[in-house]
Amino acid sequence: MTDNDLLNATITEVSRLIGKRELSPVELTEASIRRSERLDPALRAFTTLSVDYAMERARQAEAEIANGRYRGPLHGIPYTLKDVIATHEVPTTFGNPREIDFKPPESATVHTLLENAGAVLLGKVYSHIGRGETPVMCYSPWDTNTSPGTTSSGSGSAVSAGMGLLSIGTDTGGSVRHPASNCGLVGFKATFGRISRAGVWATSWTTDQAGPITRTVEDNAIAMEALTGYDPSDLVSLNVPPGDYLSTMREGIRGLRIGLPSNSWVWQDWIGQDEEDAVRRAVAVLEELGAEVQEVSIPLSYEARNNSLAAEAPVWLRDNFPEQVLNDWVEVHPQLERGDSQTFAEYLHGQHKRMAIRQEVVAVLQGVDAIAMPTGSTIGDRWDADTATIRGRTVPARSRAVYLNGMGSQTGLPAISIPCGFAKEGRFPVGLQLVGRDLDEALLLRLAHAYEQATDWHKARPPLPE
Repeated sequence: MTDNDLLNATITEVSRLIGKRELSPVELTEASIRRSERLDPALRAFTTLSVDYAMERARQAEAEIANGRYRGPLHGIPYTLKDVIATHEVPTTFGNPREIDFKPPESATVHTLLENAGAVLLGKVYSHIGRGETPVMCYSPWDTNTSPGTTSSGSGSAVSAGMGLLSIGTDTGGSVRHPASNCGLVGFKATFGRISRAGVWATSWTTDQAGPITRTVEDNAIAMEALTGYDPSDLVSLNVPPGDYLSTMREGIRGLRIGLPSNSWVWQDWIGQDEEDAVRRAVAVLEELGAEVQEVSIPLSYEARNNSLAAEAPVWLRDNFPEQVLNDWVEVHPQLERGDSQTFAEYLHGQHKRMAIRQEVVAVLQGVDAIAMPTGSTIGDRWDADTATIRGRTVPARSRAVYLNGMGSQTGLPAISIPCGFAKEGRFPVGLQLVGRDLDEALLLRLAHAYEQATDWHKARPPLPE
């Protein structure tokens, strides 16, 4: 497999070759490393490219498979982790711009699960968490003048550029779905508590959730099957059986009911007309495949971005870092100050608003199986832009994605983003977002897979040098 072949590969494709011993995990990992070393100076996705560790894991995978101990579709697959996910063996900076290795005593559960599945960690990728107003300094493979999407920016950039076939990001207000949309990928935020966040930066106790970013829906389902399950070390982990996502993914969607929001804030305030057109065409495809589309109304959800839970961040930071570290870490001072200034009444009212939004969306989902809407994105915005122009209106560039993605985060409901077209003169990917009921990830993957198989958007690749 050439390095260029790797750009177009998926987990599904290469895992079949690895399982049949037609592709060596060592060969695949070496190709991934070469590609990363060639492209990352321009993209700056990696905080740590762990060559020695990756090769050790790849050789271990190759030996196990040769001895008949094939662990499954992630065995020998190169992947990356957002650098707010603890790894005992590989440096963990938690987004500190000084790239301090905080040397966590043990790895995050999501890392352990992927290691147990035989996957090969290439390294840790960029997050702008804790960087205050510092611009995101990781670039999109689609246009290096633009951001791949925050805050799991390195995850989106790496997978889109073929530097690993999977990345795990984290989602507080859309930070898995946002880079997935910006980079033409599939990003999944599962039901809150479905994936363990033990060992994961979680400054929002109420919303933070790790999630996979992949090239295809089937790849995402493979990752989800490895990542979901109860973890007693995570106090919000749901004590439910792991998900079964692959067995129902191809059942078709005839008769499923799709809710299409009628609210103007979904369509006009944060996305351009070309983005809206792409998403509406995607919904029409779902209808052609047999889904029933009906209008729904979610007016309260407009306030999801404005729901203030700032007081949670200082608690987490002080529980996990010494005061001297926080004193020197000036980029987190705004989080500490905002949180410390929030009164208990303000925090409580924020929780009340969050539950009102959840009640609204849960009620709508009693009448439909999923809600279809645009994924919040910042496509075409320069990486250093403070503002963007949407339909003649000036909006804050770096936070506009959260207004659309915040609903899934604040409600805790599962939400997936899948590629559905291009905008800005066909140069930048657009994402379709599907939001579903609690623990109904399998249905969202089924809907997403049906749409993906009926279109070719997931096959598009960024214009990278050979």
